[in-house]
Amino acid sequence: MPEMEREDAMILRQLVTDPENGIWLLQQQYGGLIYRIVYRVLPEYPQDTEEVAADILVKTWENASSLLEDNRPLAPWLIVTARNRAIDRRRRLARPTAQLSELIDILPEHLSSDGEELIGTLVAQMEQPDREIFLRRYYRMETSREIGAALGINEHTVNVRLSRGRAKLKKEYLKQMGRGSRDYAKQHDV
Repeated sequence: MPEMEREDAMILRQLVTDPENGIWLLQQQYGGLIYRIVYRVLPEYPQDTEEVAADILVKTWENASSLLEDNRPLAPWLIVTARNRAIDRRRRLARPTAQLSELIDILPEHLSSDGEELIGTLVAQMEQPDREIFLRRYYRMETSREIGAALGINEHTVNVRLSRGRAKLKKEYLKQMGRGSRDYAKQHDV
């Protein structure tokens, strides 16, 4: 493993002994690098980019003692940490969250990665304009009004298509996940 540079050791020691000054030094030396890495992963989320970059500074402060003890070079650790944190944030942002509450009665409470993948596949297989409506609603978090304006249809039509699409999605999801039995379907109004 390469040895830590003197300047990195000084920054880490400052983080341990004088966190305020240490954060300032870290920001001066590596703030631009951290921001660029995070921004490459989250270009359409400037507020999240700022927040993740700030989180990296705090994470470095929290790990300063162990980084010093392990004599680890700071730049590679920062690059990997920034990239991983940005990817984690991107996954959370890209995953349907708030509006997915409309789908909760369709889907299990804790969706497995297989279930998430199946949902994505089923949405991708939808006919237009339903596919575009679902992508805009659940992945881009647009309102029905915004979707209608973008697609040149009225808000009521968007809501009707979402409702019918959710019903079809529920039925196909349950069928493909092996839960399509009559008892399950009756219990869940499928």
